[in-house]
Amino acid sequence: MRAEPSADGPGLDPHRIAEIIVETGGGRRRGSGYRTCADAVLTAAHVVVDATRVVVRFDADREGEWSGPAAVTWADAGTDLAVLRVVPPASASAGIEPARFGRIPDDRHGVIDVHALGFPLWKRRSRSDRTSFRELHQADGTVAALSNLRTGTLEMTVAPAGADPDPAASPWAGMSGAAVWAGSRIIGVVAEHHRSEGPGRLTAVRLDHALGRLRPADRAEFVRLLGLTEPLPLALPGETHGGLRVVGVPVAYGIELFKNRASERDAIARHLSDPAIRMVTVTGPRGIGKSALAAKVMDLLDRGAWPGTVQGPLPSGLVNLSSRTSGISLERLYFDCARLLGPERLAGLRDVWNAGGTAQERLAELLAAMGDRLIVILMDNLEDLLDDDGSIADAELAVILDWLFRARSTPRLLVTSQVPVRLAPELRRFAAHVELSEGLSPAESAVLLRELDRDGSLGIADLSDDELLHAAVHVHGVPRALELLVGALADDTVLLPRLQDVLNDFTRRHDVVADLAQDRYKRLDERAHAVLGVLAALRTPVTQSAVEEILARLDPELPTALVLTSLVRMHLVSVDRAHRTFALHPLDAEIAYGRMPEDGPHRRQAVEREIASWYGRRAPSRGTWRTLEDIEPQRRRFDHLVRSEDYDDAARVLCEISEWLVWHGSVLAAVSMHLAVEGRLRDERVRLAHAVAYGHARLSAGPMEQAAELFTEAAALAERLGDRSALQNALFGLGDTHRQLGDRGATVHPLTRAAELARELGDTEREAHALLSLSLAHSYFGDGGSALTVATRLTELADGGGDLLTIARAGNARTIALLTLGRWQETAEAGAETARAYRAADSQEAIAYALNAQGLALLALDDPARAASVLEEARHEASLMENPRAEGVCLLNLAWAYWCDARYDRSATTADRASAALDIAGATQAEAARALAEAARALPAGPGAAAEALRRAAAALDGNVEVVPPAWVEERARGLVG
Repeated sequence: MRAEPSADGPGLDPHRIAEIIVETGGGRRRGSGYRTCADAVLTAAHVVVDATRVVVRFDADREGEWSGPAAVTWADAGTDLAVLRVVPPASASAGIEPARFGRIPDDRHGVIDVHALGFPLWKRRSRSDRTSFRELHQADGTVAALSNLRTGTLEMTVAPAGADPDPAASPWAGMSGAAVWAGSRIIGVVAEHHRSEGPGRLTAVRLDHALGRLRPADRAEFVRLLGLTEPLPLALPGETHGGLRVVGVPVAYGIELFKNRASERDAIARHLSDPAIRMVTVTGPRGIGKSALAAKVMDLLDRGAWPGTVQGPLPSGLVNLSSRTSGISLERLYFDCARLLGPERLAGLRDVWNAGGTAQERLAELLAAMGDRLIVILMDNLEDLLDDDGSIADAELAVILDWLFRARSTPRLLVTSQVPVRLAPELRRFAAHVELSEGLSPAESAVLLRELDRDGSLGIADLSDDELLHAAVHVHGVPRALELLVGALADDTVLLPRLQDVLNDFTRRHDVVADLAQDRYKRLDERAHAVLGVLAALRTPVTQSAVEEILARLDPELPTALVLTSLVRMHLVSVDRAHRTFALHPLDAEIAYGRMPEDGPHRRQAVEREIASWYGRRAPSRGTWRTLEDIEPQRRRFDHLVRSEDYDDAARVLCEISEWLVWHGSVLAAVSMHLAVEGRLRDERVRLAHAVAYGHARLSAGPMEQAAELFTEAAALAERLGDRSALQNALFGLGDTHRQLGDRGATVHPLTRAAELARELGDTEREAHALLSLSLAHSYFGDGGSALTVATRLTELADGGGDLLTIARAGNARTIALLTLGRWQETAEAGAETARAYRAADSQEAIAYALNAQGLALLALDDPARAASVLEEARHEASLMENPRAEGVCLLNLAWAYWCDARYDRSATTADRASAALDIAGATQAEAARALAEAARALPAGPGAAAEALRRAAAALDGNVEVVPPAWVEERARGLVG
C-alpha cells in the first residue's frame, strides 16, 4: 500500500524500504534507508560511519526478499547524509522509477502531514526459536514548518514509541536513515531522537537546508547520485494558506488515532473539488467510522491540506454540524455560515434574520453575502432527520437541501448517514455517494488497539501482534467496536478480564448491542428477524431465490421477497445489483446471529440444517471436481452442519472431500475441519472414515506421531468391521507414516500388504500409490537398488495403463532411487522430468519433492546458484500444498545452497524459516536448521564458531536422502578451520 501519492509522483514504495545492517570493529548496528533508484540507497551518515561491512535487505520474510552488500559511495558527517551503492538481482531491477524530492516552505506558518518507514528498536520482535528481528514501523506524523529553523532540521511529531526496551538506547534507534515523505516527495532523512523531547518527537535532516551547507564538489556529487533538481520543488504546493476559519466543534474525538481510509478520502476529495457536485454523502453501518472519516477530511482542510490526490481550491471556511451535538437546523446553519464572513457581514445577516421573511429569502441573502467563497458544511448523523428509507423527515432539512441544490457554486455539503438521502431523480446528478462498508485492516486495527491503551494499564500493550490481529478480525476492524472492546476491559474493574474473555461474548453484551445495532433494528417484527437470521447464518452474499428457497422449507407462509425488499429500503441489508445478491455487514451479522431464537421454526439449529441441505442440493459430483471452487458447496455444507451440531453428518461430508483437499494443497484446511468433529462422532463407520482421512491430513501436516496413532486406530477398526477398502487405506497410511518417521521395521510390511490389497480390490491407483511409498521407503533406508526395482514395477504399471498420475509417481520413485544411489546427473534430469509429469497430471502431490531432489543433485554437481533457484521453486510448491515438513526440508536445503554460494546472511534467514516450519511438522531436522543459522551468522568474524555450529548441524541431520547429507556439512566445517 502506498502512502497517498500526489498526482506528480509515484510516492513511497514499500518494496524499496531498506533495512541496513552495519558491522563495525565493535559489533553490529541497524539503520533504515530508501532505494531512490535502481542502485542507490539514501540513509543517514552516522548509520554507516566506521563500517567494515554493510548489508541492505528488502522485503524481509516476504515474497521477493533480497539482500546484498552495499558500498558507501558518498557521505557527509556535517549534514548526516549518505548514499550507498547496491547491486540488485535481476528480479528486483525492473520498473524502478527514480524517487522524487522536494521541500516544504520555511517562510510561513504551516503544519504538514509527513510519514517515514523504518526499523526502530522498539519494534524488535522474538521468534519461537528466541532469535529476534526488527518489524517495519510506519511513523505517520506532522512537521511544523517554522520549527527547528536554527538547526535547519525537521521536527517530526509522531505517535510515541510503543515501548522503551533498552534504557541505554533510544527506542527509536534503527529508525535513523528513514526517508521523510511529504505527499509523494522525499523532503528529509530521520537523524536523531532526543529523549528530553519525549518519545513522540524525531529530528530529521532537511534536504533543502543540507544542500546549502555542502561544499560545491560534494553538493554536485550528491545531486548527481540522487538525480535532484535545484531548487527543490515544493512537496505540497498548497500546503499552507491563510484566512481559513472554522465554526463548530469537530464531530469526532481522537482524530490523531485516525487510520488509513485513503481511497475513501480520495473519493471525497474528488467529489468536493467538482463544481458540479453540491452534496457528498458518506454512508455505512453504525460504528464503521463515518464521523471519523468526515472529521479527518475537515481537519485536513483546516490545516490547508487537500484530503486526497485530486487538488481542488482550498475552502475559505468550514462549518461542523451534528444532529447529536449542536443539532442541524436552519437557524444553526444560517448563523454558523454568517460567522465565517466576519463581524460586519454577521451583523448585517443578523438583521436580515430578525426582519422576518421566508426561509428562502433569508438563505438567498446568505448566499449573496458568501459571494464566490467556497464553504464546506459537514452534517453528521443525518439519518436522525430521515425516514427509514432515506426520505427527508425534517421540514427544515428539506429547505436547506432545496437552497443547496439551487446554489450555483457554494457551499458544498459533506454528509454522514447510516442510510443514503433519498433525493428526487432530477437532483441525483448533483450528489455523490461514498460507501464505507469495510472496517480497518487487521494491521491498522492492531495499531489502534495499542494506541487506545497507550498507558498500558489494560494489558493490551503486552499482547503479541497475533493476539491483537485476532481481536481485530473478530470485530471486523469496525473502529467503534474496537473502542468498545477496550472500553469493556476498562469498565470491568471487578473481574479484570483479559482481551480474550471479552471477545468470547462481545457481540452478546447488552452495552455493545445497544451501541452498535441499528436503532431501527429493535423495531423489526418476527418476520424481519427471521430473514436477518438466515442472512446472518449464511455468512456470504446470496440471491433472493436462495433466501426464499431456504425460508420456504422453514416457514412456507413467510413473504420473504416482501420482507427482504423492506430491509433493503431500510439499509439494514446491502444489495449488490450487479450480481443480484444480498448480504449483512459481518458485525451486524454476528449480532443478528446471536439474537436468533432457541426454539420455533426459525431457531438457529433448524436454520443451519436447512442451509446445509440447500448447499448439498447444489454440490457437484466428484467426477466434475477440477478446482477448489468446485468443492466449495461441500465445505460450506460442512460448516453449517458443524454449527447445527450434526457432527456425524458433517464428518460424512468431510470424508468425501478431505483427501482431495490434501492432494490439492489445502492440507491445513482439512486438518482444521477434522479437528472440528474430532471426539464428537458416534457412528463407528463414520469414525473409521474420519480416522483414515484425518490420518492422511496429519501425514502431510504433521506431527507424524499423531498420523501413526490415527492409522493404527483405523486399521484395527477396519479389521473389526470387515472393511477391506478402508483397511488398505489405513495400512498404506500407516506404512507411509513410519517411512517418514524413519522406522524401517514398521514400514515395509504394511506398505507391501497395502499394495497387495489394492491389487486384489482391482484399484490400480491405490496400488501405484502404495508401490511409490514402498520404493521411497527403500530409498530413505539407504537401499537404492531395492528402491529402483520397485520403481521399475511401478513404471510397468504406468506403461500398462497410461494414467498421467501413475506416470508421474513412477518418475518420482525413480528420481529418489537415483538420488540414493548418488547418480547425480541422472537425478537432476529425472527430477525435472518428474515435476513436469506431475504438472501434466494436474497434481501437486510431489512436485516439491521432485524439484528438491533436482536441487540436491545440482549441489552435488557444484552448481549452487542454479540449485538455489530450483530449491526456491521447490519451497514455493511446498508452501502451496500447505505442507510444513516439505517446506521445511526445501528451506533447509535452500539455506545450504546459499551457504555454498557464500550468501551467508541469506543462508541464516532461510535456515530460521526452515527451523520454524520443521518445528511445526515435528521433524527431526529442525535442530540442524537452527545450528546452520548460527553458523551463517558467525561468519566471517568467527570461523571457529561457525565450524562448531556446522558440526552440530551435521550431527542433527538424520541421513534422510532428501536432506543435505551430513558428510557435506562436515566437509565444510573442516574447511573453515583447516
